[in-house]
Amino acid sequence: MLPPVRIPHLTAALLAAAVLATLLAVVGGPPAGAVVGGRNAEATDNPSMAGLVRRNARAVDSLFCGGSVISPTAVVTAAHCVQGEQASTMDVVAGGTKLSLPGIQRAQVSRIIVHPGYDDVRTIHDVAVLLLATPLTAPAVALAGPEDAALGNPGSVLRLTGWGEQRYNDPDSVPDDLKYADIPVVANRVCERLFDVYDGRLQLCGQAPRNLPDSCQGDSGGPLVGGPAEAPRLVGIVSYSADQCGSAGYAGVYVRVSAERDWIAATAGIGGPAAIVPTTPAKPTVGTKVKTRLGQIRCDVDSCTVGVRVSGSGRRNVDAVVLRVRRPEQKGYKATSRYVQARKVGPGQYKARTLLPYGLVKLTAIALDAKGNLLGPAARESIEVYDG
Repeated sequence: MLPPVRIPHLTAALLAAAVLATLLAVVGGPPAGAVVGGRNAEATDNPSMAGLVRRNARAVDSLFCGGSVISPTAVVTAAHCVQGEQASTMDVVAGGTKLSLPGIQRAQVSRIIVHPGYDDVRTIHDVAVLLLATPLTAPAVALAGPEDAALGNPGSVLRLTGWGEQRYNDPDSVPDDLKYADIPVVANRVCERLFDVYDGRLQLCGQAPRNLPDSCQGDSGGPLVGGPAEAPRLVGIVSYSADQCGSAGYAGVYVRVSAERDWIAATAGIGGPAAIVPTTPAKPTVGTKVKTRLGQIRCDVDSCTVGVRVSGSGRRNVDAVVLRVRRPEQKGYKATSRYVQARKVGPGQYKARTLLPYGLVKLTAIALDAKGNLLGPAARESIEVYDG
C-alpha cells in the first residue's frame, strides 16, 4: 500500500464556491437534477425501473444504484454496482417513482450473479442479475436483441431514468423523485476518442448536446429504454462516464443489452440459450514483456497527479496508459469510480491528473496498444486520502 495522501485543505465555503464555479463554467448553468439535467418522471416513463438499496434502511437514504425488472423475481443491473456486495445486505425497490412512499414495492435479494466475463479494468460485460426472494408486481421490460439493433444505432434517442445524485459526489443529493432524460445515441468513434477501454461491440455511446442531460452517481445499472411505448425494450445499462457528471465534451458509456441478452435471459430464467462468451484471461495474451508500476502522487488544492512508469522490452508497443480511480463503499463514503487517460511526459513516464476522493482509494493502471489490447499485467495500489 502506498503512503497516505493528504489533499491541501480549503475551507468549506471556498471549496463549495470553487466547485460551483467550475460546474457553471463547464456546463453553462447549474444542473437541474439527477438524472443530471433531467426532469421528474411519471409512472409511465419507465414502470420497470428498479433501485438497489440497503437492507434495513430507508430507500431514500440508502439507494446506491439503479436496475431494471426483467421478471417478477429478477432484476438486471451493472456488475460494478454489486462488486464486493453480499445479497444479505441488499434489497430492490420498484413499482413507484417516489422512494419515500410506503407503497413502493421492496424485495430482498437472494442471489447476485455477475457476468463471468466482467473485467473491472476495462469495464466490459458490466452486467449482473439479482435474483429475488419474493416476486415483484412491477411490469418486466423486454431485453433488446439483434432484431432491435436499430434502437441502438447512432441517431436513436433513448429514455434514461434514475434516482442518481443531483450534485456530483454528493450522497446527500439523492432525489426522492425519479428523474428521466432523453439521451441520443452517437457513433462509437465518439467514445473511442474519449475512453481507450471503450468497446463498441459490447457498449453504446450516448451524448446529449454539451453532455446535458447525463447520468450521475447512483444511476449506474439503470436503464436506457427505447422502442414503442406499448412494447419498450431495454437497450442499454448505465456503465460509466466522465470524471464529473455532465462534463462538456464527454459522453456516457452504456452496456449494449443486445450483446448480453442471451446470458441475461438464461441467468434470470426467462428463456433463451446461454450465450457463449469467453471470459477475460487472467493474464494478458499479448505484450507480456511490459511492466506497469504506479509512482509518486502529488496533490494541490484542485487535484492530484499520479505517476505511472512503463518498462520492459515491449514498451515501444504502448499506445496509451489508463488509470482507474475506485473508492469502494466504506463508512462515511459511497462507492465511486472513474477512468483517466495518463499523459506521456518522457520515455516510459506518464502522469494522470484527476480528483482523488476521500477514504480508501484503489488505483489501477493499465498499458494498452493501439488496438486496445492489454500489455502486461495491471498495476494496483491502495491509498488513504484525507483532508488536511
